[in-house]
Amino acid sequence: MLFWFLVFSAASLLLTPTFWSKRHIVWQIVKLVFAFVYGGVIVGYLQLMDETVSAVIMQLGFIYPLVLAADLAVMMTGRAGRTGKNRPKDESKKAGGPAAGVRLGFGVAAIVLAGWIALALLYPLFVKDELYRIVEAKETSDKIAATDIQHIPTVPKETAGYVADKLIGGIPKASYYQLGELTRQKIGSEEFWLAPIEYKGLFESWNAKSLPGFIKVSAEDKDRPATFVDQDSFVYSPSAFFGHDLMRKVRSEYPRDILRFAGFEPDENEKPYWIVSYGHYRNFRGGFELDGAIIVDAVTGEMTKYGLNELPDFVDFAVPAEVAFDYNQWHAKYKHGWWNTLFGKKDIYQVTEWDTDEEVIGLFGPDKEMYWFTDHTTRGTNSMVGYTLMNGRTGEYTYYTGTKGMSDGKAAIEAVNNTFLKDAWTGTNSILYNIYGEEAWYIPVIDTKGVLRKIAIVNARNTQIVAYGDTKQNAFNSYKVRMAASKNSTNDAPTDAADKKEITGKVLRLGEMTVENITLIQILLEGSDKVFMANPQAIIYAPFMKEGDTVRLTYTDTEEQIVSVDQLFNVTLGK
Repeated sequence: MLFWFLVFSAASLLLTPTFWSKRHIVWQIVKLVFAFVYGGVIVGYLQLMDETVSAVIMQLGFIYPLVLAADLAVMMTGRAGRTGKNRPKDESKKAGGPAAGVRLGFGVAAIVLAGWIALALLYPLFVKDELYRIVEAKETSDKIAATDIQHIPTVPKETAGYVADKLIGGIPKASYYQLGELTRQKIGSEEFWLAPIEYKGLFESWNAKSLPGFIKVSAEDKDRPATFVDQDSFVYSPSAFFGHDLMRKVRSEYPRDILRFAGFEPDENEKPYWIVSYGHYRNFRGGFELDGAIIVDAVTGEMTKYGLNELPDFVDFAVPAEVAFDYNQWHAKYKHGWWNTLFGKKDIYQVTEWDTDEEVIGLFGPDKEMYWFTDHTTRGTNSMVGYTLMNGRTGEYTYYTGTKGMSDGKAAIEAVNNTFLKDAWTGTNSILYNIYGEEAWYIPVIDTKGVLRKIAIVNARNTQIVAYGDTKQNAFNSYKVRMAASKNSTNDAPTDAADKKEITGKVLRLGEMTVENITLIQILLEGSDKVFMANPQAIIYAPFMKEGDTVRLTYTDTEEQIVSVDQLFNVTLGK
């Protein structure tokens, strides 16, 4: 606050002609008040502007020409009012007279304003290709790693919010509080939705004095009750005011860093912390690059600054969601610079805009790391050209390009919505996973209140394959059956060779099941506890198989009990 008051005071007083004329005392006081209100209060205290050279140029470049113009107008008015004996005798004899000085002053104001317009508004347009290079995207045509379906979260954000909101009512002084932002995090080996309790407003913060804690909702088990984690005397927060305002607290300690709020995250012992990311601009005030995170103890306000490669183990994300979204936008739009967005429009894609309040979706990968996910489409279509995963700790950005023929997340949600049109249930939080060797959209289905109703899985290459169930396991079982039913001799579902296995054995039992008017053959082999499903439309000799025959099966190993057969050879028949 003091820094910006001094900056604006210096510009408004020392860099204006009326100050040096030693007249217009009231006008000098007006400028000083303006410096305090606009510079000290608005820019310094409310906006919490960083104290850097680029910030000073950005703030003064527009305001100073206006102040200088007003100052010159006041000076002209004062001179016009001094007539007769009050006008200095030698004033008109000075070279060029007072008019020349005024013209010079207005010229300076115009030049400064023009420079600010060029630097703040025009310059960023011509370095858009630099934004693309900031991303440093690692492109690959590989599929994402296969997912352990046991740890795919079941509970969507809307359901977690519905459950957590109801829990707030049982907290003491509940009328002072509201639910903060829900984020998906790991505590131990389990995923949770976590939300801090926040103040509703200024007067509520005065009355409450402190925040009571946070709410934890299981992201994996919809039947587990939400829990309130009591952390009394939790005082630092984005919703607090004055000295307890989180960002103001951090800014007071780190005045020159470019700060971005990341979120709330407790450690493994449920001690609450706030994560505030910091970084720098590559191009004047544009092109934010992340350098690390400042971790703030929510109770004591103690702060520790870490580089990205130094973060404590409990931190799941130091990359804010808004930064991940910006990187996706830069990568999708500016490969060939700004002009290309107007003319030619080569290699321009569109980042999917989800119908929820999330710009990118958080998920945990098979490596247990947290990632920000979204997909890219060609403009005006639901045809996916790629999808991205940005590591929440390191900022590493990977762009997956092997998506030919795949539909984006919004198309998958539309397929789910059409399935439950009569019930008015909708899909949400669609996330792409590698399921059984190929990409599929995993979509929780909720009602109008946000209550979880079903789990749906949509094949990314064929959105007509929609499976669902009351539980996650039921949904996966249904998806396996539908995938087996969808296979035919000309359109086998793609699989990774590394996931394929072969088994030879004697047929112990045979069964049948019908899915979408296709009869599938179920096979039990001696010595194996798996149930093998074969589609006779794809494997033409499967219907001639008998109990006691020796068969050789090729299948995609999912480490589950029910698996789909890709190839079948009847050793007994030789076919």
